[in-house]
Amino acid sequence: MTGSNPWTSKVETLSWYARRPQLYREFIRRVAGFRVSSTRQAERDERLRREVRSWCEGVLVDASKALGALGIDPNIPTVAELFPNEWGYAERSVAACPFKMGGPADVDLLFHLTRSLPAETVVETGVANGWSSLAILLALNERGNGRLVSIDMPYAKNPHDQWVGCAVPAYARTRWELIRLPDRDALPRKLEELGTIDMFHYDSDKSYRGRRFGYEQAWAHLRPNGLLVSDDIEDNFAFRDFAESVGLPPVVVKKSVKAGNFAGLLRRPP
Repeated sequence: MTGSNPWTSKVETLSWYARRPQLYREFIRRVAGFRVSSTRQAERDERLRREVRSWCEGVLVDASKALGALGIDPNIPTVAELFPNEWGYAERSVAACPFKMGGPADVDLLFHLTRSLPAETVVETGVANGWSSLAILLALNERGNGRLVSIDMPYAKNPHDQWVGCAVPAYARTRWELIRLPDRDALPRKLEELGTIDMFHYDSDKSYRGRRFGYEQAWAHLRPNGLLVSDDIEDNFAFRDFAESVGLPPVVVKKSVKAGNFAGLLRRPP
């Protein structure tokens, strides 16, 4: 039966890449990183996640205190309260999507960080339905300046790519550039073009190597007092290790949208 053999799905996925010349480099990277899943590996992965969650809980700070330390009033209304029309549009658009594209980021956190930083040039990796993009773009539009560059890898074997970013209304897209390429191909080139950025939001490749690549690329272009925000850091120790490598204490908060999930923040020194 199709799908019962772990090799079958991987071969189909690699074939999908092979038919798209713009993704040949990613195809080669996937082949190089090919790994057959096993019960033992799954157990090791779950044990690692438990260790990382334990670390997150140990350094966790209250979200209100974290926002206060960044100069943000923790009692500000939510995005849904501030923008009921846009929020309603996003909910209807995402509800119409015929498949699940992953959970949303912490939209309230991203909105208030973008607005209060203030961030004018923002880069994010990982879009899915576009909840994080919506939050950032609403903050930029409220201030009347700035732009968002989002990088999102096309969904392998998935015919519904048109739903990427569906939460973002048309009027908010004037400040938005959406690049449909892998991080490793698009991120270095775009960062070099931008020169300096104010904020970076990571929510794409969940692997250790993928995260470290994204963090390191963005950090080199982040302005003094700029902010790195990483979603779902409980998958591995990439965020902890990167914070140690730049000599900064990590700020870890629990996400308001998913129980047991954490976001990490690092602010570049002035």
